Amino acid sequence: MTRRHARAWALGLAALLAGCRRSGVQDCLGLTEAQRYEEAVQRCEEVYAAEGDAEAGVAAARAHYFLGHPDEALAWRDRLVKAGKARPGIEALAAAVHQQRGEIEEAERAYRRDLELSRAAGDHRRVADNLYRLFYLSWGGDSYRKSYLLASESLREAVQAQDPKVQAGAAQALFTSLYEIGDLEGAHQALETARELIDEEDRAARANLLNNLGAVLAAEGRLALARRRFEQALELGDGLPMKSLRGLHLNLAEVHLDLGDVQRAAHHLDWAWDHLDPGQSIPVSFYCYRARVELLRGRLAEASEALAKALSDDPEPEWAWQLEYRQGLVAEARGDLPAAEAAYRRSIAIVEEMRRSLGFDELKAWLLDEKRQPFEALFRLQARAGRAQEALATAEHAQARTLLDAFLHASSSSAASGDKASLRRIEGLESLLPAMSESPVATLQPLERVLAAFGDRHGLVYFDAGDDLWLIAVAGGRARLHALAPAAEVHRLGDRFLADPEDASLAKRLGEILLPAGSLPEKGIALHVVADGVLGNLPFAALRREGSYLVEDHALVLIPSLSALAALEESRRESPGPALVLADPQGNLPSARLEGREVARLLGGAPLTAGSAVSAELRKASRARTLHLATHTGLDPGGAWLQLADRRVGASEIVTGRIGPRLVVLASCSSGVRPGRQMWGSLGAAFLAAGSRAVLASLWSIEDEPARDLVLRFYREGGASDPAAALARAQRVAIGQGLSPQQWAPFVLFGSDRPLSEALDRKGGKT
Repeated sequence: MTRRHARAWALGLAALLAGCRRSGVQDCLGLTEAQRYEEAVQRCEEVYAAEGDAEAGVAAARAHYFLGHPDEALAWRDRLVKAGKARPGIEALAAAVHQQRGEIEEAERAYRRDLELSRAAGDHRRVADNLYRLFYLSWGGDSYRKSYLLASESLREAVQAQDPKVQAGAAQALFTSLYEIGDLEGAHQALETARELIDEEDRAARANLLNNLGAVLAAEGRLALARRRFEQALELGDGLPMKSLRGLHLNLAEVHLDLGDVQRAAHHLDWAWDHLDPGQSIPVSFYCYRARVELLRGRLAEASEALAKALSDDPEPEWAWQLEYRQGLVAEARGDLPAAEAAYRRSIAIVEEMRRSLGFDELKAWLLDEKRQPFEALFRLQARAGRAQEALATAEHAQARTLLDAFLHASSSSAASGDKASLRRIEGLESLLPAMSESPVATLQPLERVLAAFGDRHGLVYFDAGDDLWLIAVAGGRARLHALAPAAEVHRLGDRFLADPEDASLAKRLGEILLPAGSLPEKGIALHVVADGVLGNLPFAALRREGSYLVEDHALVLIPSLSALAALEESRRESPGPALVLADPQGNLPSARLEGREVARLLGGAPLTAGSAVSAELRKASRARTLHLATHTGLDPGGAWLQLADRRVGASEIVTGRIGPRLVVLASCSSGVRPGRQMWGSLGAAFLAAGSRAVLASLWSIEDEPARDLVLRFYREGGASDPAAALARAQRVAIGQGLSPQQWAPFVLFGSDRPLSEALDRKGGKT
C-alpha cells in the first residue's frame, strides 16, 4: 500500500511568538496582539527609546515581521542581543526569517538560542514550541532519530506547561516521526494522546487527527476502519484548507481501491481532480490512482495513457517503480507479455537503485516489503510460461534483497511501545543498515555461479507470488517448476498446523501439497529448503509423505536463498578457535545451567554461567568453532535479542559486530521464528548474516527436559562437526521413542548441510 497522506499538526506562528505582558508596554503589546502592526511599530519603538524595555523591542521586531519587513526584524534582534536584552521569542522570530529564506542552518542555530533563553526563563511552553520548530527543521532533513528525540522532548515540555494545544501539537509531531519509521503502535498511541487534548470545537484539528488515524489503520491493513476515519475527517473538513481536503479524498480513493470498490474510488479521485488549484500541474499520484481505477474498470487504453503521462514527468523513484509495475499489469491484461515483462524489469531496476542508494534517513521501514510486487509479477510470467531457470533467478533476486527488509520488519513488529522502545527501534535500524548492506549473504550472485556452488545437492525453493504458490525443485544444476495449491489455502493449513503439529491429517495434507510427486530425491539425500512467507515457521521435518515424516527420509536444512548458501559456505582463512558455552547468565534457569555443563563436557571445556556469561565473552566468540547459548531470547522494538548476565544483545549487534562462530546452537525458545516473510529477522539468521556456517534454532517453546535431551542427543550424534546429519539422527531417535512432534519438530538447522570441516570442493552427500 502506498504511503497515505498523513498531515502533521502545525502550531501557529502567533502562538510561538506570543509573549508575557508587563504594565509598562501594555499599549505596545496590545497593538501587536490586535494585529495593528503599523501602529505597533511606531508605539513599540517609542516605548523602547524612552524606557529601554526589552519586551517593547521584541514586540517591535514582531510587528516588523508581520508587516513583511524581515531585515528590520533581524536588525531589532541584533540590537537587543548587543544590548544584552535578548528575551525568549526574539531568536525564534529571527529563526522564522531565516527559515523563510531557506537558511536552514541559521534557522536551527537561532531556534536553539531561543531554546536556551526559554529554558533559563523556566518557560516550558516556549521550550516546547522551540523543540517543535526544531523537530520540523530536522524532519525536513530526514534525520529520524533526531526528529524523534525533539518531538518526544517537546511533548514532555508541553505537559509541564499544561497547555493542551501545545501538547496536542507535540503529540502529533511525535506521531509523524513514529509513523514514518513504521512504529504504528507508537504512532497510534501518540494520536490517542492528541485526541484527548484537542478542543471538541476545533473541527480542523479533529479532522486532521482522524485523517492521521486513518493513515495508521490503513498501514495496519485495517481498511474498513481506515475508511471510516477518513470519512469522519471529511465530515468535519469545512475548516480545512483545500490541500488537506484533496489529501483526504485521495486517501479515500486509495482505500476504496484496496477494498475493490472502484466506483467510490473514482468518485473521490474525481473530486480531488476537480479541485486542483488553478494552473496547478497534475500530481503524479493523481495519474497513478487514475490508472488503478481504469485498470479495475477494464479500460486499458485509459489506464496506459494515465501511466504514460505520469512517467513523462520524471517522477520520484517512490512513484516511478509503482508506475512501471502498473504499466506491466496493463500490458499483461492486454496479453502483451513481452511488454509486461519489460515493464516489470524496469520497476525492479528502480527498486534496486533505491536499495543501493538507501540511507537510513530515507527509510520507510514498513513499506519495503511492498516493493516485492514487481518481482512477484515477473516471476508469475516466467513460471506460467515454464521458464524455470529464469523464474528461479527472479525468486533468488527477490529473496536476496529482502535481508534488510526482514530485519526492519522484525524491529517494527514488536508490541512494545513508549519512548525507550521507539528509540531502541530507531537505533537498531540505524546500526543495521550498513551491516546488512555489506553482509556477503545479502549480495546477489549470478545464478550460474550459485548453481555451480550448489552442485548436485537438492533444493526446494518455495515462492509466494500473490495468489499463487510455486515450488522450484533444484538438482544437478537444473530447475523444475511445480504449481502448488492457492497460497491462501496453504497459509490457512500452515496456520492450523503450527497451532497443532500433532495433527497427522494436516501433516499429510501439507506434505501432499508442498512435496508433490517428482519433487523429492531418493531417500537419504539432504534437502535444502528456501521457505517463503508463512512456510518459514513451518516444521518441515514433521510433514508426512507416504506414511513417514519427512525427516525420516531426508536431513533438512533451511536457507534464506541459494545465493546466501553459496556465500556462507565460502571458506574462512583462519582456523576456528575453541568452543564456548554460555548458559544461565542470570542464574534463574537451572535446567539451562545443567545443560551447559553437559554440553561443555561433550565439547571439551568449561561453561560460563551466571555473572561470567557476559556480552564481552560473546564478542570474543566470533572465531569459535561452536557457540552454545542456553539463555532467554525474545523480540523487542530493536529486533530479536538474547539475554546475557550484563545486558541483552540484539540481532543488530550480532550482525554489526560480525559475531559469526562456525556453528551456533541456540538452546532457547523460538530463536528461529521469523517475524516477517523471509528467514532474515530471526535471531538465528542474525548469526548467519554475521558469518556463521550453521545455526541450530527452535521454532517454538518446549519443556526444558525434552529440549535438553534432544540438544544433547544432537551433540552425541556428531552435531559439532556434521550438524545437519546429527539433527536428523536425533529427531529420528525421538520419533522411534514415540515422542510427539511438539517436542522434536521445532528444532531446525539454518545454513549449510556440509560437515563443518569438509573441504570446499566436496559436493552434496547422503546422511
